Amino acid sequence: MINKIGEINYKEIKRISPSQFYSMKNCAYKSLLAEAFDKKPLLPISPNAYFGTVLHKILELIAKNIIKNEDDFNVAFDNQVKILEDDLQKNGFSFFIPLKIKLKNFGLKKVQLKKHLQSKIEKPISLSSTKFYSEKWFESQDKLIGGKVDLVIENGNDVEIVDFKTGKIMQDCLDDEGDIFLDVKDEYKVQIKLYAYLYFENTNKFPTSLSLIDLAKQKFSVVFSEEECKAVFDEAKKLLKTTNDCVNTKSFSANPKEENCKYCLYRPACSFYQVQLKRDFSFNDVLGEIKDVRKFQNGNVSVFLQNGEKQLTIKNFSSEKYDELNNSLNKKISIYNLRKEANDFVYSASDTTIIYE
Repeated sequence: MINKIGEINYKEIKRISPSQFYSMKNCAYKSLLAEAFDKKPLLPISPNAYFGTVLHKILELIAKNIIKNEDDFNVAFDNQVKILEDDLQKNGFSFFIPLKIKLKNFGLKKVQLKKHLQSKIEKPISLSSTKFYSEKWFESQDKLIGGKVDLVIENGNDVEIVDFKTGKIMQDCLDDEGDIFLDVKDEYKVQIKLYAYLYFENTNKFPTSLSLIDLAKQKFSVVFSEEECKAVFDEAKKLLKTTNDCVNTKSFSANPKEENCKYCLYRPACSFYQVQLKRDFSFNDVLGEIKDVRKFQNGNVSVFLQNGEKQLTIKNFSSEKYDELNNSLNKKISIYNLRKEANDFVYSASDTTIIYE
């Protein structure tokens, strides 16, 4: 099926979340497209991202002490996976299920997750004065910034904000002399500093420590100052204003490059990205005019696109696609989520490949 975008109805973004800020900082237009399409993705999300919602939900239930033992864990985990798989089936993404088979490290992540149950996130339950708040909502006084903090631990004057991460927390960085060292990802630092300032806005005091915990139960501290948290907070509010100003002036811009576009779920609607695809063949997406469609004896279908002086070959479409594609000769289309072949300008369709005109 060849999909259509239709007219884009741009809307102002009412509130920015700490988890959204870093992405929006790199390309605000992506957030405007998400808002225009009511946050309904135009492309399938990675199955790992879907599974990440299950992992995070289980961490939340453990932190709230709803999951108390291994039996609770197994029941809740299976239930959350079933809910997700039913949703994937309903939305036409049955090629992602069963997740247990389709996902790498499914079993390993489940085992790592279970370790959090054993540790109860290292809660010092012997201290009766310690209070725990899971999935606590904080927002700025003007309601322009807000989000849920995974865990807040208050013990007298000591306050720790904890953010759970189901993916890698660290990244390779270069120091001033060019040596490589590991550090917490910038996006996670910025996110938790925003949470810290939101906590201050609501309580009139800053947390004393900021921590990230991964699935392997490793804990990473984020060094911060009150000034840094305030600066990030002010930057987020300014970004929200300038982004919304674009809606009123209709003067949009984007930053189309691999790190911004590769996982963007709204790139079929991004005119800036379409321009990039006309000259940049490093992506797993292509565009061009359909010049030929061929069906082979094994039932596979190949499509041949003309993009400027380049002819692009996209192989391995199912036979069901033949008639629609063949009836669309000379039509301009874009195809997303392809696999590159060894030969230049040759691609293969995958389970998640989607076509737009």
